[in-house]
Formats: sequence, C-alpha cells, structure tokens
Amino acid sequence: MTLRLPIDLREAVTEESRVKGDLARIVLFALSHVEREKVDIMQTRKAGMELSNPQLLHVGAEARLKLKDWAEAEGVSVNAIVVSVLEEFFKRLKKSKALREELRLEIRAHRGFMPS
Repeated sequence: MTLRLPIDLREAVTEESRVKGDLARIVLFALSHVEREKVDIMQTRKAGMELSNPQLLHVGAEARLKLKDWAEAEGVSVNAIVVSVLEEFFKRLKKSKALREELRLEIRAHRGFMPS
C-alpha cells in the first residue's frame, strides 16, 4: 500500500521511527490504540494539504483489508483513513508519556539484533 502523509505528520512519525519497518509498526500500533468512532476522517486528496512523497507501507493483509473496508464504508481513500488515525494517535501521544513509552518499547521489541 502507498501512503502520503502531511509534512508535519511525516515529521512526527520520523521522530518516532528510526529504521525501515518502523512506519508500519507505528501505523499498526496507532490502529490498535485509537477507537474508530473517535477518528474524524479528513480528506487528503484535493484538500490542498502539502503531502510527503509516496512511501510503501507493508502492514500485512489483515490490516490492509480492515483499512480498505473502513475506507469504503466512509467513502474515502485508505490514505485518508491512515492519516486521520495517525493525526488522532499523535494528539494522544503528545499528552501521554506512558503511551509514548509503550510505543517505543513496541518498536524496540520488534527490531532484530543490529551489529554496529
């Protein structure tokens, strides 16, 4: 799946991710920590927002199917769903030190041994 984030959101994601694969982990983590009913879907296409270059995002077939179903139900793109979820998640992340630490532990837990 291809993802295009608003520049400020891309910078927030970059701050939390350091290696390949972290973006997908952050998206999956955000999806599991944000309630669907609390997400205000924002249009990304033709909304006049400056978007980052396209990035490939590998979240797995199950997550991709759920995102696609959600997007179809809302009548928006999958990108709009992911951007909206991440926007809501990062609002919560800024307010919660515990959530920030939980995300960092999740990311670290899934990184393999990387020799220096």
